[in-house]
Amino acid sequence: MKKLAFIVSIFSINFCFAQFKDKDLALNKYVHGTLCLPNVQTDVAALIIPGSGPADRDGNSPAFNNHCLEMLAHGLAKNNIASFRYDRRLLRLQELQLTQADLSFDDFIEDAITATNYLKDSLNYKKVVIIGHSQGSLVGMIAAKNRASAFISLAGPADKISEKIAAQLSKKSPELEETTRAKFKELQETDTIKQIEPFLTGIFRPSLLQFLKTWDQYDPKEEIKKLDIPILIVTGTKDVQISPKDAEELKAVVSDAELLLLENMTHILKSEVEKRKNEEGELVLHPELVPALTKFIQEL
Repeated sequence: MKKLAFIVSIFSINFCFAQFKDKDLALNKYVHGTLCLPNVQTDVAALIIPGSGPADRDGNSPAFNNHCLEMLAHGLAKNNIASFRYDRRLLRLQELQLTQADLSFDDFIEDAITATNYLKDSLNYKKVVIIGHSQGSLVGMIAAKNRASAFISLAGPADKISEKIAAQLSKKSPELEETTRAKFKELQETDTIKQIEPFLTGIFRPSLLQFLKTWDQYDPKEEIKKLDIPILIVTGTKDVQISPKDAEELKAVVSDAELLLLENMTHILKSEVEKRKNEEGELVLHPELVPALTKFIQEL
């Protein structure tokens, strides 16, 4: 009886593994990522764009692994939706012989466009849906114009980065907020900041000034209005970085967009009250996320 149970267990594992296949690809010297293919042929693919900071293609950072974007790709694949997720060039500076000062927000947009075109033109997917997480939401909505079949904002901000940072610092003091706004204004007008107060060096360090300037030129509420495709806006009620208010503000400027606020979902797309873990010991995604995204994509 034990032998039969063991055989059944092995069969189940193999069947699970057969539901999708991850394949690492380099589209060019800047865009390296993972193509996740379902075991059944499909004409629909998603481009998954990571958020800000050190988050990689899987949603992990050096300080914290959560595999949220990898889990998202695998969840979509189990529903017969292919995907491509990639590392932003920020994570490969040494390999590319670049520094932070060489980076522009437009580089991130260019890489997203490269990946979108690859799915459309090289792999011949009939429908390509861009899914942008956090900072990747703004990147994705810009890249999606005239290219994607649909756009999904996951925990995407509604304000320009200068507004978002100023609002966060206003909780500490009105003076910090005022100084921050003045610094962003100086950066846009003069291309630099002459004097950076010690308490703001973490934000306005010289190596990031050009990236901040180019990032702040884009307003999510203005960019999302340029899209003439189906839009789904998703945010969790327990997201401490991007609040439901951001999602509601994005929805307000695109009235025909779908809005989904997932109860207890955090910024890393997991439920604050969910305790289930996968085989690797990681908390699973919010149980309503993949079904909601699948339904939206399959109805295109």
